Amino acid sequence: MRQTLTTHTIKLTTLSPLHIGAGDEHILSPYSDYVQRGDSLIYIDTEKLQKAMQGDNSLIDAYVKGMRQFENNRSTFSLEQFITGTLGKEIDDFAARVVKIEGDCKKAHIRRFISTAGKPFIPGSSLKGAIRTAVLVDWLLKTKDGKMLLDQIRVHVEKRDWKSLKRIDPARQCFGSISHDIFRYMRVSDSQVIEPTALSVSAMKRVSLRIGRKTFRRNTSDIPQLSETLNASVKSSCTLSFLKPRSTSSFSFIDQQSISSLFSIINRISLDSCLRELDELQSLNEFRDFITFYEKLEQDMKSLKTNEAILRLGGGKTWFDNSIGLSIDSDIFGDEKLLGQYLFLLRIGNIPFPSTRSAIVKDNVPVQPLGWIKLSVED
Repeated sequence: MRQTLTTHTIKLTTLSPLHIGAGDEHILSPYSDYVQRGDSLIYIDTEKLQKAMQGDNSLIDAYVKGMRQFENNRSTFSLEQFITGTLGKEIDDFAARVVKIEGDCKKAHIRRFISTAGKPFIPGSSLKGAIRTAVLVDWLLKTKDGKMLLDQIRVHVEKRDWKSLKRIDPARQCFGSISHDIFRYMRVSDSQVIEPTALSVSAMKRVSLRIGRKTFRRNTSDIPQLSETLNASVKSSCTLSFLKPRSTSSFSFIDQQSISSLFSIINRISLDSCLRELDELQSLNEFRDFITFYEKLEQDMKSLKTNEAILRLGGGKTWFDNSIGLSIDSDIFGDEKLLGQYLFLLRIGNIPFPSTRSAIVKDNVPVQPLGWIKLSVED
């Protein structure tokens, strides 16, 4: 029997800033890659810069010597002064592009957003991974087999049997072995490339929430990391395809190739995540911008059409967005004491957990959560 392939075009819209890192090797340095002017960063074309010094040993020596100059353990080298003074050129002669930034970068390194040919995109693997996590949590909470596995986990937690607990692999139980994984019947492409003008450089920081359950504590020693982020309201698109299995699976959205059934699952789990954030943050005054965002997000989720979904991606997700945590932190599993015991046994953390949130910060105050996007079927 011939397998049928159903493909949907999915419009992607960022609802909050999004960061998907290009990797530790893709870091912008203030000594070779950018110059700040006001609220803008001018990215330097390093090939042009190298070409301007090529063959002139005195310029190369001056550049290397400048890079090695330190005062009170801080570099005194200024890329702008080297270009305009030593080279006698204009910054614009080497400008590759301009990116907005709020505040002073203070000669920090900048983490790049994943890109191809200099243009950012949203990887299909990130989308598929977030969808997979939502389906797994929903399976644990809504299906007979999932609830049975959740019962097994609970028994091991109650007995404090961490060895048996570690041997349980919920993803394998849900989706099957690698060679039989049901998600091989679903394909998600990378998004269309996005214009670099949709990027900003933002200060991202893990902000400490509390010592006790309702006490805010700011960790002033945690220095924000500058990162390229896609702005809110940026649009792109990708394709999501279903390949009909030769035999029936235990997932109706796969068997029926139903995007609306899949989106329904995603939205249930995203709403749980949203409500959890509201509950955790509601009394923390310094997170009032977060609370406003999540209150609106809750209303948006409750009015979604069947061809729409909201999902969280990239840097900034909590453990609950990136694991089976929402199923463990549920009435079906048990109370907060059991959640705490689960976290302790697997050496994940202690209640209250998590004690931080990743945020876009301004003047060291969290102003925006990260990673929320909207999906909608275009066809």
